[in-house]
Amino acid sequence: MPSVLAILLCDQIIVEQGTNKKSLIGLFDRLHTQEVPATRRLGFFARLTDLEGTYNFEIRVVYLGHEEESVGTVKISDFQIQDRLGMVDIALNLPPVPFPRFGRYEFQLFADDVYLGRAVVETVQAQG
Repeated sequence: MPSVLAILLCDQIIVEQGTNKKSLIGLFDRLHTQEVPATRRLGFFARLTDLEGTYNFEIRVVYLGHEEESVGTVKISDFQIQDRLGMVDIALNLPPVPFPRFGRYEFQLFADDVYLGRAVVETVQAQG
């Protein structure tokens, strides 16, 4: 079972060519918007360890209202990992994500349909 070391949301991820260093710009856990529905581009970052072989990852965006409601998914197929003791980063600038209502949303990470972890963002109405 893969171990999650971190899952973070940000405005944008920049990956430096050559070194593969990642810069996470504008980390957040609250999304301020004037009105809903709203859409927003954002970065998704996860650092994992204890993986070896080929994995299919899925990021599910779920609204946490009275019932969980799926609002989008992103899939990464055939992700190859060589070193079980190494660190693996999933660093994606996601396409525009819909936020149909104010409230809490989970960005859930799955590997081969097994839940690994989540990042939560709360959508709130911006003041003024």
